[in-house]
Amino acid sequence: MSSLEVAFLLGVILLVAVLTGWWLFSTFSAGVREFTQAYPVSAYVDSDGDFLICVLNAGPHDFYGRWVVSLGSGRSVEISLNVPVGKTVGVRGSLGEAFTPGTTPALILTTGGGSSYVLYPVVVPDVSKVDC
Repeated sequence: MSSLEVAFLLGVILLVAVLTGWWLFSTFSAGVREFTQAYPVSAYVDSDGDFLICVLNAGPHDFYGRWVVSLGSGRSVEISLNVPVGKTVGVRGSLGEAFTPGTTPALILTTGGGSSYVLYPVVVPDVSKVDC
């Protein structure tokens, strides 16, 4: 093999490596941006510790994921989400801690991507009667 052939072969290998790296980076970047398009729009809790979090998916794809809902006291619960594009979906669960009507508790919502939201839910008498 002449040095010209070796240089050409190395150039092709380098080009393929750069294009593959760019594709992997852009795919990861798009995945992170898509993840941030699903976010909570409202939250409700009741005196039994049950909660309802309304999540909006602004797109561009359906959202599937897991989030952690926690309280300042350290109690937390993991919730699974399946939110179609352009829809608002309610996710229900229980934290097992009583909330007093008239107070403003803080819920900390941590996404699978590491983003955190502090929600100040509305305390209602019975969260099962509330819809998003």
